[in-house]
Amino acid sequence: MTDAEHQDVQNEQENNQLEPEATPKKRRLLRNIFWSVLLVVILLIAALAVMFSTDKGSKFLLDRVVASQQIIYYEYEGGNLLKGIILKNILVTLKPVDIKIDRADISLGWRAILNKEIHLSHANVNNLRVISKSPSSDEPFKFNEIKLPFILRLDKADVDHLQIQTVSAKVDFNDVHLENALWSGTALRFENSRMDMGYLSVKNATGNMDFKQGDYPLNARVIVKLPSLKSINVEDIYVQARGSLATIQAGIATKTPDMLTGWAVIHPMRQNVPMSGALNFKDYHWPLLLDQQLLSKSGVAKFEGDIKGLTIDVNTDISGKNIPQGQYIASAHTDLLHQLNIHNINGQLMGGAVNAAGLVSWQDHVHWDIQGRLDRINPKDKIIPQVIQDFLPPSLDAKIGSVGALKAGMHLTANVDFDQYEAWNVKLDQAEQKGKKPEPMMLNVDWKNIDRAVPYVGWLSSEQGQVSLALDEARQNIQVATVLRQHEKGSLPAGKYNAQLNLKNNDLHVPSFNYQADKGNLSGSAVVELPTDKRQLKWNALLNAKDFNPQSIVTTAPVNLLNGQIKANGFAKPNQQIIQFDAINLTGCIANQAKPETIQLTGKSTAAIIFHEPKAGGGFKAFAVNYDGALNAVQLKQGSGLLKLRVAGTPELIKIEQLQHDGVAGKVLANGLVHTSNGIGWDINASLVRFKPHYFVSSIQGEVSGNVKTQGNWSDKLKKINIQQLNIAGIINNKPIRGKGNLAVVLDSNLKGFMPQQFEANNLFLSYANNQVQATGNAQNLKLNVNAPALYEIYPGLRGKAYGYLNLKAQPRFSATANLAVDGFAFNDSITIKKLSLKGELPTSETTSSKMIAQMDTLRSGNREIQHAAITLSGTRKAHLLQLQGWNYYSKFYVQLAGGFSTQNDWLGQIQKGEFDSVRAHLVQQQNAPVIFSSAKTELYVGQHCWMSQQSKLCFDQPIRVSKQQGNVSFVTQNLDLNDFASFMPEGLALTGKLNGYAKASWVQGGQPKIDAKLVTRNGLIGIATEDPDDISTSLNYDEASVIVKSMKDGLLLRTDVKAPNIGTGYASVMINPYIASKPMQGEVAFNEVQLKILKPFIADIRKLEGTLSFAGKISGTLTQPLFNGDLRLRNGQVSMISLPVNLSNIQLYTSIRQDVAMINGAFNSGQGVGKITGSIDWKNDPRIQLKLNGDKLLIRQAPLVTAVVDTDVDVDILPLSKRVTVKGKVDVPRALISMPEASPSVVNVSPDVRIVKEGVNQLAILKAAKPWDIRADVSVNLGDKVIFQGFNSRIPLVGRLYLSQRGLETAMRANGAIGVSQKVTIEAYGQSLDLNRAIARFNGPLSNPTLDVDANKNISGSTVGVRVTGTASSPNIQVYNDAGLSDQEAMNALLTGRINEGSSGLSNAEGFKTDVNNTIAAAGISLGLGGTRAFTNQIGRTFGLSGLSLDAQGTGDDTQVSLTGYITPDLYIRYGVGVFTPVNKLTLRYQINKRLYLEASQSLEKAIDVFYHWRF
Repeated sequence: MTDAEHQDVQNEQENNQLEPEATPKKRRLLRNIFWSVLLVVILLIAALAVMFSTDKGSKFLLDRVVASQQIIYYEYEGGNLLKGIILKNILVTLKPVDIKIDRADISLGWRAILNKEIHLSHANVNNLRVISKSPSSDEPFKFNEIKLPFILRLDKADVDHLQIQTVSAKVDFNDVHLENALWSGTALRFENSRMDMGYLSVKNATGNMDFKQGDYPLNARVIVKLPSLKSINVEDIYVQARGSLATIQAGIATKTPDMLTGWAVIHPMRQNVPMSGALNFKDYHWPLLLDQQLLSKSGVAKFEGDIKGLTIDVNTDISGKNIPQGQYIASAHTDLLHQLNIHNINGQLMGGAVNAAGLVSWQDHVHWDIQGRLDRINPKDKIIPQVIQDFLPPSLDAKIGSVGALKAGMHLTANVDFDQYEAWNVKLDQAEQKGKKPEPMMLNVDWKNIDRAVPYVGWLSSEQGQVSLALDEARQNIQVATVLRQHEKGSLPAGKYNAQLNLKNNDLHVPSFNYQADKGNLSGSAVVELPTDKRQLKWNALLNAKDFNPQSIVTTAPVNLLNGQIKANGFAKPNQQIIQFDAINLTGCIANQAKPETIQLTGKSTAAIIFHEPKAGGGFKAFAVNYDGALNAVQLKQGSGLLKLRVAGTPELIKIEQLQHDGVAGKVLANGLVHTSNGIGWDINASLVRFKPHYFVSSIQGEVSGNVKTQGNWSDKLKKINIQQLNIAGIINNKPIRGKGNLAVVLDSNLKGFMPQQFEANNLFLSYANNQVQATGNAQNLKLNVNAPALYEIYPGLRGKAYGYLNLKAQPRFSATANLAVDGFAFNDSITIKKLSLKGELPTSETTSSKMIAQMDTLRSGNREIQHAAITLSGTRKAHLLQLQGWNYYSKFYVQLAGGFSTQNDWLGQIQKGEFDSVRAHLVQQQNAPVIFSSAKTELYVGQHCWMSQQSKLCFDQPIRVSKQQGNVSFVTQNLDLNDFASFMPEGLALTGKLNGYAKASWVQGGQPKIDAKLVTRNGLIGIATEDPDDISTSLNYDEASVIVKSMKDGLLLRTDVKAPNIGTGYASVMINPYIASKPMQGEVAFNEVQLKILKPFIADIRKLEGTLSFAGKISGTLTQPLFNGDLRLRNGQVSMISLPVNLSNIQLYTSIRQDVAMINGAFNSGQGVGKITGSIDWKNDPRIQLKLNGDKLLIRQAPLVTAVVDTDVDVDILPLSKRVTVKGKVDVPRALISMPEASPSVVNVSPDVRIVKEGVNQLAILKAAKPWDIRADVSVNLGDKVIFQGFNSRIPLVGRLYLSQRGLETAMRANGAIGVSQKVTIEAYGQSLDLNRAIARFNGPLSNPTLDVDANKNISGSTVGVRVTGTASSPNIQVYNDAGLSDQEAMNALLTGRINEGSSGLSNAEGFKTDVNNTIAAAGISLGLGGTRAFTNQIGRTFGLSGLSLDAQGTGDDTQVSLTGYITPDLYIRYGVGVFTPVNKLTLRYQINKRLYLEASQSLEKAIDVFYHWRF
């Protein structure tokens, strides 16, 4: 080992010896350091634990942290950082906003220590307000950067109220809940949060938002609830929002239960939060009326607005279980809180349209007010149950409306007012349900003017009626009341009906029924089993008659007083009634008997009645009656009283299988039938023994015995009468009747020759009263004698007497001789003939000539008269002459036919010497025309010939052939002067011109006729006379007018062209096919610049009518229902009417016609005002005109009474055929001048259609009898502040408002409102100046009878004397008042004379009182006469410097003077009087010192100066 190695070993040993000594020291040092640090940490933790767990410690820490910054301020309320602290009045001040918190209970999270964040594991915050510091301005919200200087983390936070406040608006949030929210810098993130804003609430909100400079972008998913939609089952709405806080773009989806999607754009930081959006309906079931299963296959609903209100537009299809499929368009506005204003709902459904508008509100309670219309709805649509279809009118065009509320139950009213039919009003009330059982529902249904077919009863004509129902779960109580009118198709009699009904389990009990006729009533009870799917309507009833007069129903009823009872039952279908009368027991008093006679009817009967379907008119179709019973007289038994009846029939056929009676009405056994389907036919067999018809028909009194058997038919093709073994005699209506013999006559349309096909009369004798007809013989030899000196006894409408004979023989040759005459004939005042005769022998001999003449003298019908007409037939059978002639005061006509019969029984001859001569024309036949009638072919042939008049010519250029199989006719005109035919023109119309052209027509049986015609007239004149001879007639020139008619392949072409300088030019060309049932047509029409003045003569009451009319369009459709498509324009129109105070000028009107509807749009001027008119005219069914008139400052002038400027907003609905007008709207009168009329005859002449109504006569009854238009009005009239009434020598300002209404002829015009004087004025009345303090007319009823409130007075000698008018216009109450202590007579004297008579007031005795009254009346009369000169004398006074200059009467009796008075100054008064009855003049000067003291100097017969002092006790 070397030294070095040795030394190392030694050192190592030494170190090993020192190490055990150094290790304990080091360990002690480390142990001391560890325990020191641990102690410090424990102390620090303990200090922090103390600080975090105690209120003071926590407050100390927070204060130290917050002291170094100037952002957060607070007040410490309690708590600690370990468990949570409570702070109040917290203020966080940032540059753009201040954040204020009333109170916060927060707990810190662990990140607050480790990550230096404000980490709140939980926070409950009260009233958090974020207040913008932006100054007040109209500028939009500025999205300044909001950046926290720290990180805010919220694990869970609840804020009871959050308000974001700007200078101009506040947005409130309630019940805000945040989870896992982090606000770092400008970025905010949140999850599962919720809030409530009142009108909407949000839950499960998750997303982020950045408050950086810009518009605060965001992205979030939320679930939204709208409380206002809860009622329609809309709950959760899922929203995906993106964009920014300036503009939130959101997608929307909800399940209700179907998926409903949409979108929205919201601007939450703008004022009122504007928004817009849309909802899409795709196979969507609506959450409304769930039982109806409303479905929209495709649609959209758009909304736009803000939190104060949204405008909603919907366009969608809707169908449902009982809802018709249709397309609906709606526009509405809602405030999201209280109500929905529906501007319009339009539904295109059931072949028509529904329009409605109104209000639905849910503030406090749900209520609504909806009004609308139904147009062209198909009443037979399959969606309408058949039981309802049966009762609906044929047209459902109507106004509809409903008003109601859900408050303390349900209360609503609804109305349906059909345009062409009745009006229905429904009222429903149901109290709020208090227990488990709902309250009864009270339903009231009113109707007016039903006049149409109704199931079960046929035609129903009801003026008014009412049904009241009380409905509950157990039963339904019904009260029915109605009034029926008589109608020719109706099966129910006219009168009043009342019934009480109880409905339970589909059974209708009628405990009481009453029918009140004009005399007496019917009452009863019934039970009705209502129809279901498995059973038809069935009923049984008990009917009682009490003093009932059947003649009030059927005027020919045999009894006029009926009592008794009927038990009946039956069943019914909508168009069928089967009735079984089980027990009939009736007694009645025979009508029209000198001695009262009572009969009794008993038995059983069955009746069946069938009606047409309502669509076919609903009238009576068929009936059948079987009756088995007895008819007996109460006082006298005669026979068994047996009465049997078997009868059935239709309106065209009545068949009596058996009519048998043996009793009080005699004996009768009859059967037979009567039909009217083809003329009149009958087959009757009757045997009568002392038969008294008045027991069955009251109008036929008497007794008849005998037998009659007759058959017959009287029609165009066949006339057949067969009377066999006639033998009847008796008394009818106090006139003897007798008939006996046999008669058989047959005439058919194929008759050849003059004799009937069959004729046989075997001693036929008929007589009634003094009129007799006797016939004997047959077709070979017939004699007929007539002696009827009193035709009026046969029929009341006939007048005159007939007498003569007729003899017909067939062997050895046919011959006919006659001598018949009728003198003084008249029929119902419609036609009269002075004398009618047939004399002579018919020329039937081959060799011997004979003559027969038929003459008529003085035939009058209306204004037309033929003085004489005659037909003369003379000659033999082979050669005879037929002459026809006639004349009156204006024209005469003559033509003759010469010819004869050939051996083949054909007639060959000529038309000769034809001549027509009138005042203006003389037409002469130019050449004879051959005429041939072939009896074998039944063909008429007329040869070519012409008729001429000076330069005119009318020629039949081809032979005329007419037969059943074929025919043709052709004529040509050449310069045919239309003036020649003036006498044939309609009255009031004259037409001149030269007519040229041709016309051809031919036809073949079974084929279409062929027509080819063209007629042209040129350079003529149309003259039109007016109905009023004082009006000027109108004449218009025309250049050319033509008509073309031509058969074409598709039908008949009709064309007309007109050219006229004062009318216009135009044409119409139409192709129509009249040979098929529908008669289709098509064509076009065009007229240009047609002058309206040509229509003036046709319109009554027109003063001026000008303008030009142009029209162009297409024609289609059918002849019965034409359709037009075109445009009509009126330019520069002017209309002025005599009876209307308006002159319209500058009328510009455009009308678009589309098939059967014309849309109108136009404007006009009236004075300086402008009016607009829009509307439509519909003629698809009954014509209907709907117009809307808007006027601005229209001039109304009825000189010299009224000049006014009005603003109008009026809707007019006119049904011309129904004569109904509906007027609604308002009229504002901003200014007007109304002048009081002069005391002269009526300013406006009475027009011809005015009916003068006398005092005391029921005016409404007279109006109904005149059948005027049915006017329904609802118009408000507002008077402006410039309406002046000029009268009583003053200009009186008026103001007020009236609401005018009328409901057809049921009531007169009614008014609600008031009109009065707006300020105090001075008027002239009673010859004096009066202060009009108050004048008001209040209206609450008929327009003609307002309530009056008028007060006028005058200051006379320091005292007030006045008159007050109260009461109504029809019954005014006039009172005189004063404060001078005067009696009524003295006060009236003061009013009339203008002064207080001090000396005469003391008259107390009777004679003195009479004298005072007479003197007062005398002075008043003169004063009133002179009062009219006040305006004139005032004008003179002003000229001479005097004020109040006037003429009046003063004094009494002999001292009466006419005085001229006036004021020189306000205190100096002068009067000069001239004696009326004595020649004494008096000059007076009066100086007023004060109110009670004045000095008066007078000079007359004596001179005097007096001092007067007034006082009153």
